[in-house]
Amino acid sequence: MKRVMNVALCLAIASFTVGCGRGAAEPEDAELPTLDITHWTDQTELFMEYPPLVAGQTALYAVHLTRLSDFSAMTEGRPRIEFTPESGAPIVLQGNTPSRPGVFRVEGASPPAGRYRWALLVDAPGLVDRHELGSVTVFGDQAAAVADAEQHAEEDATAITYLKEPQWTNGFGTVTASEAEVRRAIRAPAVIEPVTGGEAVVSAPADGRFMSGTLPAVGARVGAGQELGRLQPRSGEDGTDRATLASAVSEAEIAVEAARAELARSERLLADRAVPARRVEDAQRALKVADSRLAAAQVRLAQRDEALRTGGGAASGNSFVLRAPIAGVVSEVFAALGASYNEGAPLFRIVRTDEVELQVHVPAADYPLGSTVEEIAVEIPGRPDPLAVKHDHMHYAGVIDPRTKALPVQFDVDNRAGQLLIGQTLTAILFTGRREKMTTVPKDAVLMEAGRPYVFVQTGGESFSRRYIEIATRDGDRVGIGTGVKPGERVVTRGAYDVQLASAASGLPAEGHVH
Repeated sequence: MKRVMNVALCLAIASFTVGCGRGAAEPEDAELPTLDITHWTDQTELFMEYPPLVAGQTALYAVHLTRLSDFSAMTEGRPRIEFTPESGAPIVLQGNTPSRPGVFRVEGASPPAGRYRWALLVDAPGLVDRHELGSVTVFGDQAAAVADAEQHAEEDATAITYLKEPQWTNGFGTVTASEAEVRRAIRAPAVIEPVTGGEAVVSAPADGRFMSGTLPAVGARVGAGQELGRLQPRSGEDGTDRATLASAVSEAEIAVEAARAELARSERLLADRAVPARRVEDAQRALKVADSRLAAAQVRLAQRDEALRTGGGAASGNSFVLRAPIAGVVSEVFAALGASYNEGAPLFRIVRTDEVELQVHVPAADYPLGSTVEEIAVEIPGRPDPLAVKHDHMHYAGVIDPRTKALPVQFDVDNRAGQLLIGQTLTAILFTGRREKMTTVPKDAVLMEAGRPYVFVQTGGESFSRRYIEIATRDGDRVGIGTGVKPGERVVTRGAYDVQLASAASGLPAEGHVH
């Protein structure tokens, strides 16, 4: 990359070249363009600023070297620049030790006019590196060199300038966007609901008054069959309370016993010819009537007890013991000690939370899902990273919801850790097993602005660009990019906030470097 920067270094170079025996000196206040080049190896980053190269004129190269292992400034070593012509030995300009951390100077006369391949080499304790910089032209006169520099200068009005010095001191890091095979995933809105059969309402099985030694509180965990309280039924004037029904059963049983005794006595008397046969027939009919009345009384009592059981209780004398039909958490308490309730009035709501249902609204364009969903993660508002969840069964009817125009898909999800809340809305990420090759960046590189994801791309040593991206998928610590970044571009993973601040201050005058 090349750019034009009018800095104090240009004036220093211009004044220096006057003393180098040039035939026609430029005015002292002439502004020369400053070129720059950025290059990365596996070990170091080079950012170098230099003037247009004119044969025989002394040029000062401001070299900035960064260790990529920790993005710190190099504090030792000496750089040198090699100009290699098409034929002949390389021309070498030796540099100095750093004038301050990360900043080196290479100074010397430019080689004869022509086209060269050039490189910067650095030798430091424990590090030897070489930056191949491609081709460079050394011009025969300054006017041609300046004209070429201005012609190829690239001015980007949206570029963000973030200088090397704060990069080295504030904590900074980049990585190269790479092409990799990642799992495709479906992202869709979802909600957490109780599993089928994982919610129960304990209602009053009859009209009565609620009694309990202690009242379960919201959030209390209860087991299946645990007593929640008792309901003392009202005295039924219509004879439908349990005491009246139990008394009716007892009376019917006594009547049956009496009818059987009378039948047996009549049969003995008939055998002795002491009574007519009609007496036995009457006793038989009386026993049948008594049996029918007993059966009816038993049915009425059984029906009342069944109503009690389905209402979450059990008979205990003349009161109903209310029990939890499932294990779970008490989510709502409607009962009050001593209060009277009509039959069917809700008293408690119990919800199972150790296993929940993840209801995902899958866009119709993403159907079919495939034979299986290999893995599920959920993005919870306020949580920095997606949460992986363990799912069991997948259920869907293949019917589009007319309201959402999406396919409702349900997953039974393990929630023993209690990280998911009933009624919670979130985004589900469904990994279906399909894999695709695409550009990927670390998740730490992706930022959000008003719901739009973006990254900072380092376009030069001190130049950055904000790129809005399209996220195609997320796979672990990698984010698959649909558009916005190409493989080989470097994205910021540390220090993005400082780059953001530099972007906000882009309208302020740039201080530049002092070398």
